[in-house]
Amino acid sequence: MNQSCAAGEAPDESFEQQFFTLLTRICRQLFLHAEQIKAAGMLSPPQLWFLKRLYDAGAPQPISFFADGIFSNLSNASQMIDRLVAEGLVYRIDNPRDRRSKLVELTEEGVQRMNLAYERHHLLAQELLEPLSEEERHAALATLERLLSLFENETDDAGPCGI
Repeated sequence: MNQSCAAGEAPDESFEQQFFTLLTRICRQLFLHAEQIKAAGMLSPPQLWFLKRLYDAGAPQPISFFADGIFSNLSNASQMIDRLVAEGLVYRIDNPRDRRSKLVELTEEGVQRMNLAYERHHLLAQELLEPLSEEERHAALATLERLLSLFENETDDAGPCGI
């Protein structure tokens, strides 16, 4: 049976159609997974990424530190900070080098919840990805890194689709 037919795709769909259909389905599954995690009271993947990045930095950071990666701009990063402050996971402190700006710092509860969430996410990811061979894992990472680079370069150069 044709691989694309097995995946529920029409056999005459182009690579690009199949690619974006699969990517959309993967994004949907990641979204559903994140919703289940939040419903269970765990940190969402973006919250975990935020706290882990702050923890790994080893010191309080300005909001601009988070306005890349998952968060596309300062406004999105600020909204996440507001939610994390409300949950008692981070707090804002004065920036000693610039009194007009604030830094974000982890609370002790933030560190504890981050560590717990990191362990749970790691175990779940291991379980979900266990069927992949070592070669498939390396190939998947290399392909995803390459795709991300292509998308970022396209967006940086002229916006999506050269617009």
